[in-house]
Amino acid sequence: MVGAVLLAAAITLAPPAESAVVFANRTAFAETCTGTANTFPDRLAREARTALAALGWEVGGAVGPTFTRRAMATGASSAAFYVHSHGDLYWDSKSRSRAGGFRTDADRCLGAPIVLPSEISAARRGEPAASLVYISSCHNGERASRLPAAFGIAQRKVQGGSEPKSFYVGYVGIAWQGAAIRFERAFWRALLDGAAAGAAFDRALLSAYNPEHITPEWWGGYGHLPHAPSAE
Repeated sequence: MVGAVLLAAAITLAPPAESAVVFANRTAFAETCTGTANTFPDRLAREARTALAALGWEVGGAVGPTFTRRAMATGASSAAFYVHSHGDLYWDSKSRSRAGGFRTDADRCLGAPIVLPSEISAARRGEPAASLVYISSCHNGERASRLPAAFGIAQRKVQGGSEPKSFYVGYVGIAWQGAAIRFERAFWRALLDGAAAGAAFDRALLSAYNPEHITPEWWGGYGHLPHAPSAE
């Protein structure tokens, strides 16, 4: 039923091909929920939004309580997609397996609705593979996560020849926000310097993040330039 609702919303409110979305869960990391002040979700979202806009994308999305399942339904078919939230290998009753995913904000410390790969696949039905997907969360860079496939991106690395026009970034295991912001800042800066996605990823690996706190992973076309079509 949830998948049907997501699909219906995507059909009626599908974003244009030039669009990107940035979502960030603020509430789950807020001082009222954790006891510690935390501005990382807003900073990570701002970096992603600024970079995607500079790459030519028309950027939408939601940060904080307006990051809901309904907002996800309208943005899931965008060509470029960024989300920062809690992520895990959640149980997906449709596939009867653990399949990755992330929590919406929905103004809840705990128990916020989870977005699963099967729901994103339903919302993106008929759409081409996404150009750039960055899932800034725990566990969604692992092969057990099916989020890459939900966005039409195969879990393989292609360098040279006929590369796919798509790139996916996620983190393996636990991802700490302090390390993520350093890595992601370097990744976006490299893209804005004109580097291809794979080269930007490699450059970010050389940044001052703590490798004990995140393990980045990628799939897609190493030489892909994730610019909006009109900017290429």
